[in-house]
Amino acid sequence: MINKKLLLDVTRELSVLCVDDDKGFCENTQTLLKSYFSNVEVAFNAKEGLEKYKAYSELHGDTYSIVITDISMPEINGLEMSKEILKLNENQSIIIATAHNSQAYLLESIMIGIDGFLLKPIKSEQLFKTLFKVSQSIHDHKMIESYVEQVEDLNIELQESNRVLQLKNSELEKSLRMLDTVIAKEEIIHPKVDKVSINLEQEADIKNQISQLINDDLFELTEILTEIDVSIIAIIGDLENIHDENIEILIKHFARYATILHYYTFFNELGLAMSSFSHTIRETPLPQDIEV
Repeated sequence: MINKKLLLDVTRELSVLCVDDDKGFCENTQTLLKSYFSNVEVAFNAKEGLEKYKAYSELHGDTYSIVITDISMPEINGLEMSKEILKLNENQSIIIATAHNSQAYLLESIMIGIDGFLLKPIKSEQLFKTLFKVSQSIHDHKMIESYVEQVEDLNIELQESNRVLQLKNSELEKSLRMLDTVIAKEEIIHPKVDKVSINLEQEADIKNQISQLINDDLFELTEILTEIDVSIIAIIGDLENIHDENIEILIKHFARYATILHYYTFFNELGLAMSSFSHTIRETPLPQDIEV
């Protein structure tokens, strides 16, 4: 038995076009599905259905989520109409609802990529199971597309953060060389200058931090960035099998990166940004499968 709430969770934003020369079937189906789908429209032959499909696409900049159609209709049958629709949108979800229990029809339906096959007279449980299966697939596909976009956006932000870090590293190396030159000149010209003054202490602290960064942590930061890139590429390369542990590994890389940056006063803002970045990934939900 299909849980109606679960069905509504994956259908509430979807639209349906029902095409059948049996007006009673179309109208009854429209009345039944209006409680679950955002928009349900009907057409009483395949020619009208194809025209309505094109008009809807032009008006909304999108297609119906699901097309339910009979096979035997005047002028153009449902399978021919489905072929034309699939030429316009190869990812269109189509359900065949027919009284013809023919292997030839079933085979042709499978060959052209029909998503479901209902035999009339249709029982409500059979209808809901098929609609749930197709709607769940559409819902999951949209969730994956959304998640891919988020990962791509995060990757762009990461690349920009890496570019900023590399720029800061170059500036710090340059500053370190200049500081060494200034100190060397001061020791030659003023060998007895008191090096315990506040300004020189601050300079020494900065110099020590820069030296620590270059000698101790710069290589590890570079390695972490490489691991982050590898993790993101692995996730994008297998979107159908995204696991929490893969995301957790990515989060740990970001967290380690931020922890190292916090050691350096001149990287406080960047460290906070990377910590926030890690939190954003943790809070981004993965698409969840719903079992019938």
